[in-house]
Amino acid sequence: MSRQQVVFLRKGLLGTGMLVALLMLASFYSIVSGAVDRAAHHRLASADGSVHAATAATRAATRAQGLLARVDN
Repeated sequence: MSRQQVVFLRKGLLGTGMLVALLMLASFYSIVSGAVDRAAHHRLASADGSVHAATAATRAATRAQGLLARVDN
């Protein structure tokens, strides 16, 4: 391999690594940002006592009753 090819290969590998790192950072930020937004939404919904919080509580109670009904059989 010539010296130019080695330099080109190194720069290509470095550029590829930087691009992969940037994509991983962006996806991590997106995941964390979404989780923070969902947590804030759930926190506000439970503080307001809105329909969403009541629906979630009803679903949890129904799920628990279904599990207990299976135990009695």
